[in-house]
Amino acid sequence: MLTYDFENKGKQSLYEYLYNCIKKDILSGKIKAGEKLPSKREMARNHNISVITVENAYAQLIVEGYIFTQEKKGYFASEISEQYMNADLYDKMHTKNHCIKPEHSLHDKIGRNQGINKNRDWLVDFNSNHIMYDSFPFATWSRIMRRTLLDKENSFLVSPAPNGVWELREAIANHLSQFRGMSINVNNIIVGAGTEYLYSIIVQLLGNDSVIAVEDPGYQKISKVYESNGIKCLHLPIDQSGIRTEALVGKKIDAVHISPSHHFPTGRVMPVSRRQHLLNWARENHGFIIEDDYDSEFRFSGRPIPAMAGMDSNHVIYMNTFSKTLAPSIRIAYMVLPDELMEKYRKRLNFYSGTVSSFEQYTLANFILEGYYERHINRMRNYYRDYRNTIISAIKQSPIDSKVTIEEDNAGLHFILGINKEIDDEKFKQILRNHNINISSVSDYCYNVLEEFNHKFIINYSAVTKDKLTKALEIMDNALK
Repeated sequence: MLTYDFENKGKQSLYEYLYNCIKKDILSGKIKAGEKLPSKREMARNHNISVITVENAYAQLIVEGYIFTQEKKGYFASEISEQYMNADLYDKMHTKNHCIKPEHSLHDKIGRNQGINKNRDWLVDFNSNHIMYDSFPFATWSRIMRRTLLDKENSFLVSPAPNGVWELREAIANHLSQFRGMSINVNNIIVGAGTEYLYSIIVQLLGNDSVIAVEDPGYQKISKVYESNGIKCLHLPIDQSGIRTEALVGKKIDAVHISPSHHFPTGRVMPVSRRQHLLNWARENHGFIIEDDYDSEFRFSGRPIPAMAGMDSNHVIYMNTFSKTLAPSIRIAYMVLPDELMEKYRKRLNFYSGTVSSFEQYTLANFILEGYYERHINRMRNYYRDYRNTIISAIKQSPIDSKVTIEEDNAGLHFILGINKEIDDEKFKQILRNHNINISSVSDYCYNVLEEFNHKFIINYSAVTKDKLTKALEIMDNALK
C-alpha cells in the first residue's frame, strides 16, 4: 500500500498532492513499471480521503501517460525511460520555477478552421472558433489602456525591441512559470504579430533547406506557411499517442512541429512516454521540437498538461498566442527559443523591427502582471466548460443521439462528432451547407488518405447558440435518414 503524508501538502489540493506523490515515485523508480497501484477505494481508505479525490489524481496520471488501466484488473504504472528515472530530474521538471532574468536587466493563433464563404451568414457555423463578444473584459482593458497611455507616453516614441518590450516578456515568463511550471529566460522570448510571423523566424533560424515533420491529420496552414518559405514538410501519421516516432527513423528531419497537449483536430494528448521518445530523437539527431501549445488554457478538469519545454529547454521551441484566450484581433503571439537558436537570432535577425506596437505590448503586460489575465482565463474556462456541457447535453437529447458518438477529452473549444453509419462525407457536408450549416470533417485536415478518420466531423462550439443548435441537429438528423 502506498502511504503519503498529507500534512505536507502545503497549498496544493488533496488530489494535486496525491498526483504529485505518485508521479514522483514513478519517476524515481520507487513504483516500478507494470506495478499495480492500489484501487481507488483502498487508496482512499488508507489516507482517509474521498474516492473522488483518488479518482481525480488517477485520471490526471492516466491522461499524462504515467499510469494506465486494464478493465477489471486495476491501475498500473507505465514504463518510463531510465533517462527520467530520478527524483532530481523530477524536481527540475515539475516544481514551479521562477523565471530566469539576465544579470543586468534593463499564434492570432491561426484560426483552426478551413471555413468556406467566411462572410456568409450561416444558421450555424461549426467552423467558427470566435469567442463570445460579451466575454471580453472591455472595461478592464480600456482602463489599463488609458493608464498605459499616461505612464508610458515617452516609450511610444521609441521603436520597440525586435523581440518585444521587456515588460511583456517578463509578464509572459512569470505566467509560464506559474501556469505551466516552466523556468524561462526572459531574453529567450520573442514576441511577434501572430504565429505566422514566428514560423518565418523559425525557418530563417533552421535554414531554408530544412525539413520539418508535421502531424497528419493536422492544421494544414502550418505546412503551407513553412512551404511558402522554402521548407520541405513531411506529413507523418498520428496514433492515439500522437505523431508516430517510428516514422522519423531513417529520414532527414530537422524539426517536428506538434501540439502535444491538445492535438488538432483530434484533441488527443501525447503521453509522457511518447514525449520522451521524441526528445530522445531530438537529442540524438540534433533536431528540434516545435511545441504548439494550442488550447492548453482550456482544459476543463485536472491540471494543465505539462509542457515539453519544461522537460528539455535545449531542444524545444515553445509557441503560444493570446488571440484565442483574449480576442483574434489581438495579434500577439510569442515563442521561447533554446539558447542555441536564440544566439543565432541575435547574430542574424536582431536587425528586425518589432511587429507589435509598444502600446499594445505594455497594455497586455499590465493586464497579465496585475492578475487580470489569470482571472479572465479562469472565468472563460468555467464558462466554456458549462457551455460545452450544455451543447453536448443538447446533442444527447436530440433525435441524432443514437446515430452519433461524441469524442472529447474535456478540453479545448471543439470536439469530434462521429457518425455511426456509412455515409458519403462530402455529400453530407454539402447537404448541410445547402441548409446553411457550415461544418468540416477530420478528413479535411488529412494530407494522406486515413480511413480511420472517415465519418468524423469537427464541432467548434464557442460561437454556437443553443436555439440554433436545435434546428441544426434536426437538419443533420434528416440528412442522415
